[in-house]
Amino acid sequence: MSRFVSRKVQHCFIILASLVFYGYNNISYVPLILTSVFVNYALATSIERSQKAIYRKLFFVGGILFNIGLLGYYKYYDFFLENINIAFDTHFVLKGILIPLGISYYTFQQIVFLISVKNREEKVPDIVDYTLFITFFPQLVAGPIVFSQDVMAQYQNDKNRFFNIDNFSKGLFIFVIGLFKKAVIADTLVIFTDNAAYNPEGLSFGAAWVGSLAYTFRLFFDFSGYSDMAIGLGKMMNIDLPVNFYSPYKSKSITEFWKRWHITLGRSLFRIVYIPLGGNRKGLTRTCINLFIVFFVSGIWHGAAWTFVIWGIMHGVVRVFEKLTEKQLDRIPDLIRIFFTFIFVNAAWVLFSSSTMEVALTILQKMFIPDAIAFDGIGILAYNSTLAYPDILRIIFVVSVLLFAAFLSFFVPKNSIDLYNEFKPKKRNAIAIAFLFSIAVIHFSKVSSFIYFNF
Repeated sequence: MSRFVSRKVQHCFIILASLVFYGYNNISYVPLILTSVFVNYALATSIERSQKAIYRKLFFVGGILFNIGLLGYYKYYDFFLENINIAFDTHFVLKGILIPLGISYYTFQQIVFLISVKNREEKVPDIVDYTLFITFFPQLVAGPIVFSQDVMAQYQNDKNRFFNIDNFSKGLFIFVIGLFKKAVIADTLVIFTDNAAYNPEGLSFGAAWVGSLAYTFRLFFDFSGYSDMAIGLGKMMNIDLPVNFYSPYKSKSITEFWKRWHITLGRSLFRIVYIPLGGNRKGLTRTCINLFIVFFVSGIWHGAAWTFVIWGIMHGVVRVFEKLTEKQLDRIPDLIRIFFTFIFVNAAWVLFSSSTMEVALTILQKMFIPDAIAFDGIGILAYNSTLAYPDILRIIFVVSVLLFAAFLSFFVPKNSIDLYNEFKPKKRNAIAIAFLFSIAVIHFSKVSSFIYFNF
């Protein structure tokens, strides 16, 4: 087929397919993303063509205000008014605005692109290639957050128009690994996290810890699974998407954690927030302030709720602490640092998973300052209304799943990205992928939506 049509026709077909994929559940999302694409493209073109710095700056500021305004309206309008009503006893009517799928991702992509064009780091492509860059379906709804420099040359390379069996098999390999992470591991852990969330006040010390750990592992396997699947789909189409996860729970610090977790968000915040604020160029105090602001913005980016804001503040405070004490921390053995980093990350995820601050504080209190050290209720976390079995078997099931998740997170020497980079089309790899795919298919009946679709 590629021999009979031009690259532009192929790109238009992929764009159309991506928009169908994007608007499948809500067609109203499609005009919004297209408006965002066309406005940003027009502004980027104006920035590039402007000869005077003042005009470039005006178009750039207009683009930033447009993107922040779009994101602010759809994601934070109700949150802002709700807090105004609480603070000033007003009665503004909330609109109940649904957050368009992927708006946080494609908005950040376009802000970074405007920055690159303003700094003369890259040129604006034609409208078809730009639209493909934003709407390419594997990364559209939950990342990775792709920069133009990552993919534009690949889109414009005519060699990538044609089917490549090596790329397809390599992409299929990591796609199935990601599918297994999501359908088998993450969606099994959903049972435990949902049951823990049903009655947080009734959790014991042990059940609170098990519930929080279940969410910590669920979030990782859910999101890294999606990222692996996105990389796999891209590779099947001869496109290399950036890595988003690299064994984050093995980190020795929060600094290292954010170099391994949601990597493309971290580098986006670096370009959008940290560098414009001055980065590390204005002394230690200013560097610490800038780092804190980055994590504060990260919390807001994740969601319109105080739980996310406090989560971002917690990470910001610890990141600044590490900056100020990095020489002292380097003297602590690695295993101790990994342990305490993981405990902090796990505790912070409680805020991430809780519907309100009250719920989060209730769970954290049961974890760290309990009325009693009790382990009852762990079996209830595996409760299933369609299948009854003894409590002892439920406890064994819960503990076994958590140990399996922990083993994969901490003790397996090579993660999915390592395996992907070393992949060779061998018989044993084909057997392994067929086995993982078969197990994943069996679990399809209980597949839930990806957590990061909500952000």
